Amino acid sequence: MHITTIFIWFMLYSILGWIYETIYCSVKTLKWDNRGMLIGPYCPIYGVGAVLDVLVCGGLPNYGAVFLTCMLGSAVLEYSTSYATEKLFHAVWWDYSNLPLNIRGRICLPCSLGFGAAGLIVLNGIHPYIERVTDLIPLCWQEPSALLLMAVFAADCALTADSLIALNVKLESTLNAIDSQISEKYDAFIETTKQNLSEGLETLKEKVSLEEFRERRMMEELKNTLSTMNWNQTRALRSSVSFRQTRYSELGSRMKKHLPTFHGKKNR
Repeated sequence: MHITTIFIWFMLYSILGWIYETIYCSVKTLKWDNRGMLIGPYCPIYGVGAVLDVLVCGGLPNYGAVFLTCMLGSAVLEYSTSYATEKLFHAVWWDYSNLPLNIRGRICLPCSLGFGAAGLIVLNGIHPYIERVTDLIPLCWQEPSALLLMAVFAADCALTADSLIALNVKLESTLNAIDSQISEKYDAFIETTKQNLSEGLETLKEKVSLEEFRERRMMEELKNTLSTMNWNQTRALRSSVSFRQTRYSELGSRMKKHLPTFHGKKNR
């Protein structure tokens, strides 16, 4: 078994995983949902899981051993991937918090059981056909094909990482802008209104709360930030589920929520 063949398997299973995720989520939400954190039509976690399934479970004695290995292996893979991407980019691409028996929303028993069953399907139902396809391709053609795919995949990873880092910088700077301006602008707003209406400061603060003023500033800064984002940053924001364990979690979630409305108006 050659390393180039294994990499081609990885890419094929990543594409199949993307197709499955996109169809499932699109049907679930009744709208097109382009899944995956990368630009291309592939979900690498499926490729890694399927290749490990083939390499590790191919020699196991029975279906039960394959199921258990895939179930536990998928849990480790999902948890470690979720943890790593969250630490690196502060974003999550799946969240099982609303499902039973979950661990911090990263993994849950129902999905792990499903991946255990998927491991059986891949090993006994799908991989024999994948192997037949790659066996038809001479090794002299597999090597340049794998190198080309690897170059595209590496470039995609680099562009996506750069976009996610830039997105986090934008969110951080946007929140800093809100926090730095809110005190000064709020005091000026109160003073101006006080002079115009000849009302007491305490009465005005009761009518116009700090939370209401902060909401106005947040919406203004949110629209300004969205207008400066390029296509890849917008795609990265749209593909993520939420931002966690960071002080701009709320801002990121709200920006994602308002993204379709803002771009709908922008494109008119």
